[in-house]
Amino acid sequence: MPAAKSSKKSKKKDHHRSTKSARDGHESQSSKSKAAASATIAETTPPKDRGPNIIILSAAGKPIFVRHGSDEDEWASACGLIAGMKANVLSFDDTDSTLGDIQSIKAGKSLIVFLNTKALTLVAISDGETGSQCEGWLRLQLEYTYTQVIFTLTDQIQNIFEQSPNYDLRTMMGPNVDTSLRNLLDQFDPADSDEVKDEPDIISASQIIQGPSTFLTAGVECVYPLPPELRDGTSRLLIDACKGDRDSNTLFALLVIGTRLVTIVQPSNPSSQLHTVDLHLILTFVGTQPGLLTNELWFPVCLPRFDSSGFLYAYTSCLDPLHTGLSIVLISADNSTEQFKKFHCAADAVRNNLGLPPLSTLSQRSSSSMLGDNKKSSTDNINWSDDQDDTDSENDDDSDEGKSILSRISAAGEAPRRRSVERTLSMTDYSLNSPRSKTKSVDEKIAAQDGPFVTALKIALLPKQQEEIMQQYLELCSAVHFCFRCDIYVQGSSGASTEGMLTQCFGPQLSFPFITASSKRRVWDIYQRLSLRLRLGSSSVETCYDALDMCQGSTSMGTLSNDCPMQSLMESPPNVHGVTYVRDNEWLYVGLNGKFFELYATLPATVKPREGTAYCARLVRKLMGDERTLFLSNPLTWNT
Repeated sequence: MPAAKSSKKSKKKDHHRSTKSARDGHESQSSKSKAAASATIAETTPPKDRGPNIIILSAAGKPIFVRHGSDEDEWASACGLIAGMKANVLSFDDTDSTLGDIQSIKAGKSLIVFLNTKALTLVAISDGETGSQCEGWLRLQLEYTYTQVIFTLTDQIQNIFEQSPNYDLRTMMGPNVDTSLRNLLDQFDPADSDEVKDEPDIISASQIIQGPSTFLTAGVECVYPLPPELRDGTSRLLIDACKGDRDSNTLFALLVIGTRLVTIVQPSNPSSQLHTVDLHLILTFVGTQPGLLTNELWFPVCLPRFDSSGFLYAYTSCLDPLHTGLSIVLISADNSTEQFKKFHCAADAVRNNLGLPPLSTLSQRSSSSMLGDNKKSSTDNINWSDDQDDTDSENDDDSDEGKSILSRISAAGEAPRRRSVERTLSMTDYSLNSPRSKTKSVDEKIAAQDGPFVTALKIALLPKQQEEIMQQYLELCSAVHFCFRCDIYVQGSSGASTEGMLTQCFGPQLSFPFITASSKRRVWDIYQRLSLRLRLGSSSVETCYDALDMCQGSTSMGTLSNDCPMQSLMESPPNVHGVTYVRDNEWLYVGLNGKFFELYATLPATVKPREGTAYCARLVRKLMGDERTLFLSNPLTWNT
């Protein structure tokens, strides 16, 4: 018989246990129907699909979204079974207490997890082969799915269903919402890496996609490595561009590449700063929009943790579509034509100060390059229109091989090697519109030396650079993989820190020997268990749900406190100085945390736990020492 879990609504656990015998009587009568229902639902997730199946249905049992499967009649029946199971569990009550909504069902290898909101029900179905078997991890996916719906439609959808339970929400969602949901869910589940792809000369924005580490650590990935002076100078450039007009009404300003953050400027009031969940939604939506590279976009967004009841309005434009994919995101509460024009002017100012050509020029160049010689690789563009011959370029590359990767990156902001004309590269001077000859033609301006910031971005995005940096850290702790979280204070006025934190994460992609999706999923499942141990002292389902009950009603979650407690739990920093590990026949998995950091690592099982902990501590010291280069170490506010 499948094991069912439900939320405990009684005031005392002893009284909850007193209802067990009566509840067992009802369960014995309905066990056959539940088993058949859970088996029917589990069978609808084919093994070839990536990740667990996610279903959204209304309180009336009407399907709204199905991740896997296209047979509407089949899923209409399955949603009817789900609604019947919910009603069955809700009937297990007496005059003094109620068990509440069903939370999960375990049937053989299948695990079904429920998230119940006021008018929507979300279900995650994992058969052990295509999805996680960690209940907390599945619940986190459901909560992110719900916030993605809120991101597009606001929480007013709850009122719609209260007034019209049979309303078809699919008419409001459309294909864009469906695509956004799938893009978000794909980041939770690693894909197989059996096929070896040709390594690109430079990582494009479309290849920079968030992975499971961002959700595990509740942090955002940043573009790395970048000289801190250049990153800070670019942040101040954003402030100057947006505050040039006193009535700009800019709430948030971001520079992003793909789904990775370059820098962000936000209000100094901690309660008005973006939470990690909102940042994830923004980065996922912007980073997966194919039209962003060629168009300016202006669209409404609802940030669930900021204000789930209304819309803000986001402007996006790609500043460097030909090389790095660097994009700007500006967000305001004003939905007017004047505000769009102000954002357009601010984006142009940032583009000009970074030494990038105007958007119209980029469009012309993109069209001409498609008609021209297609044999040139992207490496030709990374040569910064060098006037030197190929021999000199090769010698320059060879001379750098013996140097530290981070030192080579840092040097990019001070003395770029390839240039035809010497000029000052101080970021302060450069951000103030260094004088340029107005007699230069458009082609000469395009071919001119890139600014120091764009140059550093190009170097940082080289796959070889990324691989060598990660390899250095892996060898330092004798690990095959790690995931690091770093909490950094947001800087307020006069350089003083605010109470707000910007949580960031860093780590390599899972690769050999973790080739298959199932082997990768096992690693993330174990990391999730280690995370719960560090926070709660146990990774059991009972302990997890007790913690979620405590998180419900948290003021930091706002109106989502009752619907998304798992997000709040993952965002909370773990207890100071904790160590835990899991060991099997092949690998040692270590979880380590302290003040402002958290680390999960996979080491060979031949390493003893005490030695593995020492190796991980060594890695933490190194990462904290490189914090200014790897992370956005000085997040600024508008009052900075």
